[in-house]
Amino acid sequence: MSEGIRRRNVGSSSANSFDFGDSGALDTFKKFDVYNKVHDDYVLSRESGGAVSLVTAIIIAVLVWCEFKEFLTVEIAHSITVDTKVNQKLSIVLDITFPHLRCSEVSVDTVDSAGDTQVDAHGGLKMYNLDAVGKMTSGDPVAKDGDCWPCLEAEDADHKCCNSCQELKDAYSDKEIPYFHILDTAMQCKGSIGCRIKGKVVVNKVSGNVHVALGKSVERNGKLVHEFNMEDVSDGFNTSHYIDSITFGDYVPHLKSPLEGTRKIAKEGAWMYHYYLKLVPTVFNDRYARALYTNQYSVTDSERNVQVRNGELTGLPGVFIVYDFSPFLMTQTEQVKPWSFIFTSMCALAGGVFSIAMLVDLVISSIFGK
Repeated sequence: MSEGIRRRNVGSSSANSFDFGDSGALDTFKKFDVYNKVHDDYVLSRESGGAVSLVTAIIIAVLVWCEFKEFLTVEIAHSITVDTKVNQKLSIVLDITFPHLRCSEVSVDTVDSAGDTQVDAHGGLKMYNLDAVGKMTSGDPVAKDGDCWPCLEAEDADHKCCNSCQELKDAYSDKEIPYFHILDTAMQCKGSIGCRIKGKVVVNKVSGNVHVALGKSVERNGKLVHEFNMEDVSDGFNTSHYIDSITFGDYVPHLKSPLEGTRKIAKEGAWMYHYYLKLVPTVFNDRYARALYTNQYSVTDSERNVQVRNGELTGLPGVFIVYDFSPFLMTQTEQVKPWSFIFTSMCALAGGVFSIAMLVDLVISSIFGK
């Protein structure tokens, strides 16, 4: 025993020292915990607290939903500058229905202040025949071999059979009888009583007008002239129309057309309708960085009966869309909220509601003691 007690080498001494250091680091890190912890034995549950918690949860759920809807809402920023985009073309998109005018008697003409005229502009326009109930048809009925359809009031020795709508109109014209009043009822013409005009025309970006008016359009000496027989419209020229839409430039979904849904009914006579439009050039920048060039507009209208009186028309029956441009350019830009908006707003919302709920719970417990 003189040698004394020998010390054995412990191989895990370094590991023990490492554990001690790690535990010390964790203890140091715990000092940063600023939230008070209450042992479950010291927590007192009350009926009022349960009710307040339930109401708080409902309020938070409602407010979170409202904040999420607000996050999805797209705001539009507006700015106005002087319009310098002058040397451009403008596309006018039309969708107009004439329930009592045949497509063969309808043409769309454009005239502008630069002197350019488009006669019977068919470029991007399509015309659809409509029957008495407004459904699209392939056209007038076709007579079979051996058929002899009556010429009605125009029947005579030279006109015993009128097997097409054109033959019927020619028979009436030969006898100098107005024929517009029979086009809606004659069996030869019942397949195409009305006409729907849909499509676009391209014009200069200057003031001008687009119109559908009585007669055949021809250009003479740089001027647009409408040729017609006065006798043909002595019993009226039905310019009743429905404007489903009319836009100037690119289509922007949220921009509404003031003329959209316009309905004008002419029960008798020959009416001339004027729509005066003030266009405001607009550039719409959407959330995907696409730029759409369009035009917003305001409109005033007038109408009057220009029925033949004393052998003369007091105006040209038809629909005239007269437009002019504002010198200003409006820019509209879609602005979306960043994702940080929803997170920060929800955190503020939850913290605020919980704080108020705690105050309410303290007041209730102090008053009722429950």
